[in-house]
Amino acid sequence: MTRAQTKDLRRTMSRRALLLAGGSVLFTSFLVGRLYQIQVAQNNRYRRLSDRNQFDMRIVPPVRGRLFDSQKRLLAGNAESFLLYITPLYVSDMQKTLKDLARIVDLSKDQQRNVVVAASEGPSFRNIIVRNDLSQRELARLAVRSPLLKGVSFGKSLRRIYPQGSLACHVTGYVSPITANEIDRNPELEKTPHLGTGKVGVELMQEEKLRGIPGRERIEVNAKGNPVRVLRDKDALAGKDLQVSIDIGVQFHTAEILRRGNWKPIKLGSSEVQQALSEDADLQAHLVLGDDLILQDSKDRLVPPESGAAVVMDIHTGEIISLVSLPMFDPNLFTGKLLTRDWKRLNAHPRKPLLNRVTSGQYAPGSTFKMVVGLAALEAGVISKNTSFHCSGEMELGNATFHCWRKGGHGVMNIISALEQSCDVFFYEIALKTGIRKIKDMARRLGLGDVTGIDLPGEKKGLIPSHEWKLANKGNVWTPGETVVSSIGQGYVLATPLQLAVMTSRLANGKVAVSPKLIKSYNVAPAFPPLDISPMALSIIREGMFKVTNGGLGTARNYNLEKSLGGMAGKTGTVQVKRITKAQREKGIVKNIDRPWVERDHALFVAYAPIKNPRYAISVIVEHGGSGSSTAAPIARDILRKTIKVRG
Repeated sequence: MTRAQTKDLRRTMSRRALLLAGGSVLFTSFLVGRLYQIQVAQNNRYRRLSDRNQFDMRIVPPVRGRLFDSQKRLLAGNAESFLLYITPLYVSDMQKTLKDLARIVDLSKDQQRNVVVAASEGPSFRNIIVRNDLSQRELARLAVRSPLLKGVSFGKSLRRIYPQGSLACHVTGYVSPITANEIDRNPELEKTPHLGTGKVGVELMQEEKLRGIPGRERIEVNAKGNPVRVLRDKDALAGKDLQVSIDIGVQFHTAEILRRGNWKPIKLGSSEVQQALSEDADLQAHLVLGDDLILQDSKDRLVPPESGAAVVMDIHTGEIISLVSLPMFDPNLFTGKLLTRDWKRLNAHPRKPLLNRVTSGQYAPGSTFKMVVGLAALEAGVISKNTSFHCSGEMELGNATFHCWRKGGHGVMNIISALEQSCDVFFYEIALKTGIRKIKDMARRLGLGDVTGIDLPGEKKGLIPSHEWKLANKGNVWTPGETVVSSIGQGYVLATPLQLAVMTSRLANGKVAVSPKLIKSYNVAPAFPPLDISPMALSIIREGMFKVTNGGLGTARNYNLEKSLGGMAGKTGTVQVKRITKAQREKGIVKNIDRPWVERDHALFVAYAPIKNPRYAISVIVEHGGSGSSTAAPIARDILRKTIKVRG
């Protein structure tokens, strides 16, 4: 090779070396830059990705708050339960495993399908809840076969329990599994599918406080996807315990007195009873609810317990001492898997046990409404204490005749004697002179015609009609005859038993517009607006209510509370549920006891006690119970007697 060739080769090699070195520098710079980007600039992003690959997030369910009565006795709590899990990672054949499980425990097709879907959507190491309400028997069967069920395990959890059974069902309500609609409204609920939510009662109204706040934990897994350890990021916060004003002791007595009514309990073992049970659908429907009480009426017929409502209220604080709606139901039925047969029995029951009659039952108040009409007339100056009208047993108005409940009439009546004897004609007269507008205004001041605001869902407003209401809802003008019918609490007038208790509390209190409440609060004195009703007018009405139970002709004179307990003042009410025609009246009205149950009058009674220093107000309705004086009044008396003896 010549010198020139050697020189050219050296130049070529130098250029190549230079290019190679430059390429190496560029490549190294790229690697350094990329590493900087990964390790520094995008550190958080890749850390999140790493965590996603290494950890599974799991919600830690909170312990639901408990409910206690006024004496700290448990109404709703939590008991140990057992959950059935499947871990897809360890299951070779999911379909076969589920079929094997279904032979051991109760497992529906829908439940199996839900597990398959959950397994396909989540990490294989995540536990899937199959059942959250295993019985002891099912648990025992699983424990025996668990070595053969790869990937199947069970663990402890908590379920909602109601130790008082049906006794406080319309107060507490119940917790049941989360529904799809609830998840749509609140997607966060999907994270704790095995927890229930309050559906009715205090459980629903106080759901946010009772539920608590879920915690969060991470499950670390190794390269093979097997769990290594659990890291708790956030502890669950337990729900708040709440105390309600209900006294479960008084509640028990209220329910027992109301459901027995005036009839005689009878044993179920006799052939006579068994024969009646086989023939009477109402008796059958009653017994399937788990209640073994059967009554014998005055005609020696076997009948179910009474249906109706009773509520006792503190007239000063507004606290509800007892709240009973009959028939009742067992809220424990709803905490796990509600059997289809139980749901059908509850819904098909002719007397609707799921209905809270105290807050959602709307009834014509009958003669218990006469205190409203009397107060309106007194405040309007239409009458005074001594104003009187003659009752002949009927009143003519245009072409219509309006009858008094006493066929021969009551003679000369004033406001006190008219309340004492419940004279209809007297109230016809004063209502026409007072007018429906002033009557409605007084009704509203006494708590009728609108919700009371109690801590329970589904409360109804009732109805106090007016000119405007009829025109808007019926398309016709108000007539004087409708004022007449409204004066005795019938026609369009509707009220709930709770509203009638509020009305009675305000009459007895006389100073403030007390409102009902269930949730107890501490160190907070109730603040109610002034009642703004003439004290003189109130004293006259209370004198009339006193005469109802203490007067010689009072409609409830036979059922007064004994003097040693302070006595009571009240008002009877009897409400027709079926119009009596002229022909029926002329032929002779059939007695309530001889009519079909659904055609009998409703029986009502409101009262307060003791008379001199009132503390409690009560409202009672016995559906199709007949007479307010002979049916509802003794029930109210007995409930007040127990209330005073238990609470003082």
